[in-house]
Amino acid sequence: MKRILFSIALFSSVYLSAQTVIVEEKYEKKNEPTGYRYLPNSKKLVIFKGETAPVGILDGETIFFVTKSAYSFDEKGSKSALFENEKLGNCTFSVTENSFKAYGGDKISTRSDLKYYLNNVYNGSIKKDDIKKINNNYFGAVNSNNQFKQRLGESLGSLFFYSTFYNSFNDFYDLGFTNQKGKDKINFEKDELYLEVFDLKANQKNRVKLDTPKLDLLKGNSLIESTEGVTFSCRIKTNDTFDMVTKSISNDLNETAIYKTTYDMQGKRIKDTALKLNLKDNFFVLSSCGAGYVDNFVWDVQAVNNYYEDSNGDIYVYGIYTNKKSKIHKGFDPVGFYIFKFDKDGNKIWESINPLKDKYFEDVCCGLSFKLNLFEYNGKLLFTNSVNEATEFSNYAVVDKTSGTVLKMNRVDYNNTTSFARTRAFINNTYDKRDLKNKAFSPVSFVAMDLSPTMDSYLKTIPSKGNAVYFETIFSNQGIWLIETDNKEYYKVLLFKD
Repeated sequence: MKRILFSIALFSSVYLSAQTVIVEEKYEKKNEPTGYRYLPNSKKLVIFKGETAPVGILDGETIFFVTKSAYSFDEKGSKSALFENEKLGNCTFSVTENSFKAYGGDKISTRSDLKYYLNNVYNGSIKKDDIKKINNNYFGAVNSNNQFKQRLGESLGSLFFYSTFYNSFNDFYDLGFTNQKGKDKINFEKDELYLEVFDLKANQKNRVKLDTPKLDLLKGNSLIESTEGVTFSCRIKTNDTFDMVTKSISNDLNETAIYKTTYDMQGKRIKDTALKLNLKDNFFVLSSCGAGYVDNFVWDVQAVNNYYEDSNGDIYVYGIYTNKKSKIHKGFDPVGFYIFKFDKDGNKIWESINPLKDKYFEDVCCGLSFKLNLFEYNGKLLFTNSVNEATEFSNYAVVDKTSGTVLKMNRVDYNNTTSFARTRAFINNTYDKRDLKNKAFSPVSFVAMDLSPTMDSYLKTIPSKGNAVYFETIFSNQGIWLIETDNKEYYKVLLFKD
């Protein structure tokens, strides 16, 4: 009997040590959770709190939530207040995570002035029209899970702004691009390119001509001509530099290159880096991986793949491929995924090209039917491919960062049901499984369950009766963050480390 009790106690201690309750609170009137954001540099999760905003006709100017306060939590559950007693909309952190901006004013909308908090201290406001004129959509956005989306257009960004965060500023500047006439519609091949630099502390705009990157790398008889012509997107790296990103793909569809040109804030070119990929006997296809969307929703070569850059400067390019050559914009039958690792100078360290022997995956005919992600997770890479078609499932692979070796690969199935759909809520998800009744998840949450037995066990302890419960997961090197709420009475955040 003592041995049994000891075994139970040992199991319980392991179970408890593998998970940490970060925060658990009840909903309060006009002080409910309104959003979240994981900050990978700070290794903290931010919870925004406020109230649901009344709305009339839904359009691109609609504000869903008014944020009044924000709190960050580390992996031990230590809490810090970022701000309190404010009235803001769409709080967006800078690339350093030391500053943020938000819509503010008596009546908050996406037409409101933008308030800037540098090093989390209010610095001043800038009229939305002044910022809009600098055309910052070329810097893309990140979502709540910190996944980068290239070249998110103004119309698309406004419509979904409550779950995406513009990526165009650091602790000193907000950046954008115009042509020689000061217009935001840029012909990359014919126009002169100007960097618009809004100095946040001086509250003034500077305009400098940009050293144009080498366009001859993107044109030629051996390369596919994009439907949109030569296109580009940008990513801020630090307070002093940003990258301009262009791509090319061969007519044979088995070679592609990413060209990164690093600039300083005076528009001077500092460094050119080329990341070259070759699939040999296989072929690149368009990948829905947060890349390549342009304002009119047409895909171009920017959508072939995406990349993730870690804190060491190493770059991981990922996407999917097929074994049948076809036109780049036509339907295709994918057969696997790839990850290429490069150092900061563009030297290839390893390539990992992996077939996915999955009939349902191979039958996918359109890149819009699935979503690719690449996360850092417990010191490794986690590739996920989530399909939302006739059958809903995710394939995933855990990959060693040093060698590119696949350590684990699996497939998880689930269902998409509109019974969980909500127009406005802290967490909106509509996927479920039969053995987890009255619970709704995101596609990557099912991957998290498969990777974490502790998390899977925890979810089964939550009663199936009462209000529906919604979940979201965030992968990090600290483990898996689980956000749980019934969107009515409580919310909870846990961290699972197994």
